[in-house]
Amino acid sequence: MAEAGVRLDILGRVNPGLMGSDYSVSYPQQTRIRRVRASLGPSWLCFGIFLIEVLRRADHNADLFLGYDMHGFLAAHLLATLHRRPVIYHCHDYTPLDTAMTFGARCVKAFEARYAGSADLVIVPDRERGDVMRRELQLNGPPLTVANAPVHRYESSGNALSEALVAQGKSFSRIVLRQGRIGPGHGIEATLRSIPLWGNKQWGFAVMGPGESEYVHSLVALAEALGVSQQFAVLPLVSYDKIPLHTPGADIGHALYEPIHINNVYITTASNKLMEYMAAGLPVLVSDRPGLRALVETRGCGVSADESSPESIAAAVNALLSDPDLSRRLGAAGARAFEEEYSYERQFAPVLEVFRSLCCTPVRS
Repeated sequence: MAEAGVRLDILGRVNPGLMGSDYSVSYPQQTRIRRVRASLGPSWLCFGIFLIEVLRRADHNADLFLGYDMHGFLAAHLLATLHRRPVIYHCHDYTPLDTAMTFGARCVKAFEARYAGSADLVIVPDRERGDVMRRELQLNGPPLTVANAPVHRYESSGNALSEALVAQGKSFSRIVLRQGRIGPGHGIEATLRSIPLWGNKQWGFAVMGPGESEYVHSLVALAEALGVSQQFAVLPLVSYDKIPLHTPGADIGHALYEPIHINNVYITTASNKLMEYMAAGLPVLVSDRPGLRALVETRGCGVSADESSPESIAAAVNALLSDPDLSRRLGAAGARAFEEEYSYERQFAPVLEVFRSLCCTPVRS
């Protein structure tokens, strides 16, 4: 958006609960980031304070307001109504109507159900997820699907990933990389259990991203119990704009998701890590689920496995890492798919057209 000349004023909350959540990110010069630090107390009070701060600090001269997920949509819709501006709802993580929620969350959900259909545009990261939203929120038409992908190819020739491993006293001849949030539902435990079945003791599994400290410690303990500590590494968190320096150094992009909620089930083009692996030219390892399986089979960019089965995961890892030619072909196919279809520049072009039409004038800086 910034590259297209849009001046962004982003108001978001700080999440102090994740390890490494205070790391910095470099934003474009015309983008202003303002964080609202969470207060102590019940969640409804924290959101209420956040909402008041957003209404107070938002740029009232903005051409339009965009709300991210249902809590952000509530704030954006109030601002759009107050200042008679268009409103866009960009929903990434969707909460189904039958989800168990607190009273405050139910109120926000009721607001979403009542007003999502009145948004000037609804954006989702995955078509199947959008189909569920259209049905439950009674939208007038299908939401616009925009894959959650980076803008450009990841073509770093550096050794940032290997150097991060060496700093921990480890060196892998082949690397399976899981980047992004380190938490339950990502097939990490099953992957650790698969390591004893891998074809080479020099192959390793690395994870890199923010995570709850207790969960991260449990992974380290599991690796020790399995006797695979030297084949597993939890890498230091890096700024999001430094990830492209690390990803190309891996040999497999790990994108397994356990079906613990709707956003993991309908994850295909919503998975930023999957798109980042493709942008880096890595063959991808995905869950054996219709949407993900269709992507890797249609594009020929990876393999699928049962994310709950260490045996299935090991078979997929062995197939890729034992055949360098196959890995190169799959990785190159993923890079082509990214350039032809999934780059964010291509995906977001229709959104920019809607922005221009809603603002009634060319996009202004």
